[in-house]
Amino acid sequence: MKNKKQNKIDVKAYILAGALVVFVLTGFFLLGRKIAMDNSLFHTPIEPAYYHEEDFKKPPEITIYEKKVSEIKLPIIMYHYVEYVKDPKDTIRKSLDVTPYSFEKQLATLKNNGYQTYFVKDIPDILAGKTVVSSRSAILTFDDGYEDFYTDAFPLLKKYQLKGTIYIVYDFIGRHGFMNEKELKEVIASGLVELGSHTLDHLSLKSLPTMFAKKQIFDSKALLEKMFGITVDSFAYPYGTFNKSVEDLVRQAGYRDAVSVISGKTQSQNNLYYLSRIRAGYFEGSNMVNLLQK
Repeated sequence: MKNKKQNKIDVKAYILAGALVVFVLTGFFLLGRKIAMDNSLFHTPIEPAYYHEEDFKKPPEITIYEKKVSEIKLPIIMYHYVEYVKDPKDTIRKSLDVTPYSFEKQLATLKNNGYQTYFVKDIPDILAGKTVVSSRSAILTFDDGYEDFYTDAFPLLKKYQLKGTIYIVYDFIGRHGFMNEKELKEVIASGLVELGSHTLDHLSLKSLPTMFAKKQIFDSKALLEKMFGITVDSFAYPYGTFNKSVEDLVRQAGYRDAVSVISGKTQSQNNLYYLSRIRAGYFEGSNMVNLLQK
């Protein structure tokens, strides 16, 4: 009887131990999935359906900090890829792309209609009245630092002598499909290109713990400045995602301004750290001026 009772106890112990192992392994599996999805601890790019509807709206908690200030019309145009997309199934790339042909038509339209272009880092002085701009002014921005900026966009900026601000993901420099250090030094040396930060790894900042978000914001600025011997004044939020806490970190890091994906053509002291932009894909030929002037 004693042996039978002991056997029953042993069987129960094995069952409980097995259940505990399954529970622990399941927990680690689910935690691993959450971490991988959040990208909170790993320096890897993420591929969501790029922008979400909420990213185009101002975070509600920021509104309470706004004051009554004057606004100016200063369109900031947002580009990503400037290339001929080879893979028709790459819908994200296609949605973010402007072909070199269309891009040149846009630059020619700006030039032929007397538009002046500025860097994003000029905006604080423009808003403060230290730099006077004409009613036909625009700012061209290019997110992520793709190689096609060097091969396709940059030659056209030189051709039309128009300026642009590029937002670089530090850890992507030299990766396949992205500009390398030599190419970036060349575009900076032209005097037509401002280099801004787009974090270390292009992670969605508002979903990160504060210490990780701070590292992405602070370290990318310091490393870019060291690599290129420049001051990095401008910042772009990856995927357009940010909140008041993230905005505060950008201010604390010493950036003079930051761009968002919130749609609009007016800028003010209120939105200096979430400047509005408009998508380049909205423009088709001659209607560009009409849309910019509205």
